[in-house]
Amino acid sequence: MEISPRTFRTRRWLLVLIPFLLIVALVKSSDLIQDWIWMSQVGYGEVFRRIFSIKLMLAIPAFVISFLFLWLNLRIALAGILRQQGRVSEGNVVLYMKQGAVLSPGVSKAAVMLVSAVLGVGFAVAFYVRWDVFLRFHWGGAFGQSDPIFGKDIGFYLFHLPFYEIIQNSFSGLTVLALAAVGLTYSQFGLLQPGMLQAGHADRKIFGHLSLLLLFFMASWAWGIYLDRFELLYSTRGVVYGVGYTAFHAERIGLWVMLIATVILGAFILICVLKRRFVLVLMGAGGYFVLYFLVLVLLPGVIQKYKVQPNELQLEAPFLKNNIAFTRKAFQLDRITEKAYPALSDITYKDIQNHEDTIQNIRLWDWRPILQTYRQTQEIRLYYQFDSVDVDRYHLADGGTQQVMLSARQLASQLPEKARTWVNQNLQFTHGYGLVMSFVSKQAEGGLPVYVLQDIPPKSDYGLKVDQPAIYYGEEMPGYRIVATQIKEFDYPKGNDNVYTQYAGKGGIPLNHYWKKLLFAWTQSDINILLTGYLTPKSRIQIYRDVQTRVQKIAPFLGLDSDPYLVLADGKLYWIQDAYTLSDRYPYSQPTDVSQTKINYIRNSVKVVVDAYNGTVNFYVNDTADPVLKLYRSAFPHMFEPLESMPEALRSHLRYPQDLFKIQASTYMNYHMTDPQVFYNQEDLWTLPQEKYAGQAVTFQPYYILMRLPDTKKLQYFLMTPFTPQGRDNMIAWMGANCDEDDYGKIIVYQLPKERLTFGPIQIEAMIDQNAVISEQLSLWDQRGSQVIRGNLVVIPIDNSFLYVEPVYLLAEGVNIPQLIRVIVISGKKVVMAPTLDEAIGEVFGTAAPPAQAQTGTLPAVLSPATNETLIQAGKQFDDAQKALKEGSWEDFGKAMDQLKQTLKSNRDKGDK
Repeated sequence: MEISPRTFRTRRWLLVLIPFLLIVALVKSSDLIQDWIWMSQVGYGEVFRRIFSIKLMLAIPAFVISFLFLWLNLRIALAGILRQQGRVSEGNVVLYMKQGAVLSPGVSKAAVMLVSAVLGVGFAVAFYVRWDVFLRFHWGGAFGQSDPIFGKDIGFYLFHLPFYEIIQNSFSGLTVLALAAVGLTYSQFGLLQPGMLQAGHADRKIFGHLSLLLLFFMASWAWGIYLDRFELLYSTRGVVYGVGYTAFHAERIGLWVMLIATVILGAFILICVLKRRFVLVLMGAGGYFVLYFLVLVLLPGVIQKYKVQPNELQLEAPFLKNNIAFTRKAFQLDRITEKAYPALSDITYKDIQNHEDTIQNIRLWDWRPILQTYRQTQEIRLYYQFDSVDVDRYHLADGGTQQVMLSARQLASQLPEKARTWVNQNLQFTHGYGLVMSFVSKQAEGGLPVYVLQDIPPKSDYGLKVDQPAIYYGEEMPGYRIVATQIKEFDYPKGNDNVYTQYAGKGGIPLNHYWKKLLFAWTQSDINILLTGYLTPKSRIQIYRDVQTRVQKIAPFLGLDSDPYLVLADGKLYWIQDAYTLSDRYPYSQPTDVSQTKINYIRNSVKVVVDAYNGTVNFYVNDTADPVLKLYRSAFPHMFEPLESMPEALRSHLRYPQDLFKIQASTYMNYHMTDPQVFYNQEDLWTLPQEKYAGQAVTFQPYYILMRLPDTKKLQYFLMTPFTPQGRDNMIAWMGANCDEDDYGKIIVYQLPKERLTFGPIQIEAMIDQNAVISEQLSLWDQRGSQVIRGNLVVIPIDNSFLYVEPVYLLAEGVNIPQLIRVIVISGKKVVMAPTLDEAIGEVFGTAAPPAQAQTGTLPAVLSPATNETLIQAGKQFDDAQKALKEGSWEDFGKAMDQLKQTLKSNRDKGDK
């Protein structure tokens, strides 16, 4: 049987299309199977099934409805074309018919099916990815607060309106696609040409078909106009975000006018179809769009420019009140406690003694230089790395509660080049080991930190124990690892030898079936998983090892803080990840940018704990009153645990998250002004201050501090920042968020006197620069082949005053280890620099004689000769270790690292003495 060229081309396309679709289906289904197995393994199979079932529940009806709607309309169009072609064949020629355009019934059916299916898949995907909108719609409840314009509960705007808009937009889009497809089809075969309506030659059934689709579109359009009324609460036309004077008095009424006009136009179209007054349809549509322009574009613009702008404050004041109140509510600024703070300059040594616990916890170590120090002195081997430094507080054996800095010693994301074999990267080097911890306020001889925990295995002189130091899950951990194989896992180095282990936890998916090996070989794009002979039935593959990726996979509906932090509790290591419920649909609330996404509602509703060894993930409810979290708790009833069930050893390390604090602080800089006139005039606009770091002016970053507020007797953990007025450098306010369990989340703002100068951070920096002795010393050190780094300026409220402290580090040439060499203390107009914090405070308040060197004006040595020699020797030994590693000499590498460790230990022992 001879195959026609058209049939041949169709089959050729099918031969290409079908394998492509099969590959796409295989990739997607394999990823789904992997995620289903993984979610079940970590105990959240119910969450996966619920989300996946919602996706299917949305996608399948969306595909079926859109496919049937398009298929039915295209079939009607093709039937009309075939009918007209039949009339042509009988000699009844229709005017404007294209010559030679003949429709084949067999090809037309296949084309209709294909076009309808492709467009239907597009609609299905659009609903599939918007599953969270339906989830919020179905389980979302009330906020207990109504908007001031329409009187609807806030929950309507966050949970219901977005879903209604998806349905409306989808139906509008579907009718537009059907109109376009049908119109193009009729036009292609000459049944819809310019001039047909005027000449009266349009087929009544064809015109009726198009008119019916137009009626569907008008109905959807009318629904959209009705919903647009509520969108006015997100208007940006006026001076405020939300409904302003023009939106309320012009656009709101204009939308009602257009809603009525849309209904009238629909009825008019129906009458025209019945009476075959085709031209009137176009005239009616033209008149409708003229009216739309007049009442929703021109009139609001005229009112805004000629009525509102000349009288803006008077007319917009009621709407400004709404914007201020709802923004403060959405960001919980309405819960901030504001207090007047005198900020006097009469701080005394007695005040310092009364706040000795605060003074002893002043953070002298900046995270940037200490991270560098950790890397140089505590990474031990090049296959370890410290990614970040966290600040926390711990109860130590002989010092009570102390603020510390700590960092996880994680496995490097890339092994040294000569060690990058498949076995090494995936079977042997599987985990990091332990952590390093040091005091924030203490320095050893030579300007190095005083360690609370150090070395491998971790050792502590302060009562801390690490029973399970292995870190299989952490930060910056891409790819997968396979544990419990026939290859022993590298655990930690011990002299010239290595200690090996075998994973005994429950993290990872058992590779106990051939089909699982096949699956992961496909999903991880690594055939070695299938070919290696090192796997056993007890082997487990660990995927999603990065903390944030792991949490996001389980709970994609939560926003995550950018900094998960490490906690040592009961001898084990855990990561705590702060999670947020977010929305951009809170009415009247001013949006803010977060990671290139606009939000106008946020709550730190969830604390997530990830076991660094087993990878288990637990979600704890931190805000039981949050309506957004309530809906997720209803949707996933077994997912969230009460905060009280979190072990006390972990609960004592909870802290207020930095990202949330920054968002609240940046919003509060405007919205501390609650009077509409003051807000409108921006009379009291604040900003984050500037400070200096490494000689450059940078924006002040909030930091944690263990301190006692002036009116309390209890040492508490705060996240704090000062504020300065817009365009000026003096300090105008100080904000602190409490991190302790009893008062968690309580934010206090000390408002400073406006009639008196209180020095801001950059002014304090200028005072330091203007001090002749200090400036001369720092300049001299900076010219000796070394770099001087001035760290974070710490601003501490003491009784009714402020104490300023700034550490000074030296980075010596050839020794990439920053050393804390001086501490600068400022109180009032007194500026003193001394080797230690105690000495500097003593000089400021006259309780200790200044060092002889400072009295004579001579410059002290930067480092003692012995210390300098030790550091140079340590730098040479580190270089020898790197050279040995590049040459692949593991024995020489081990020797060099042992020598480096002994040198540093010897220097530390001298410091202890």
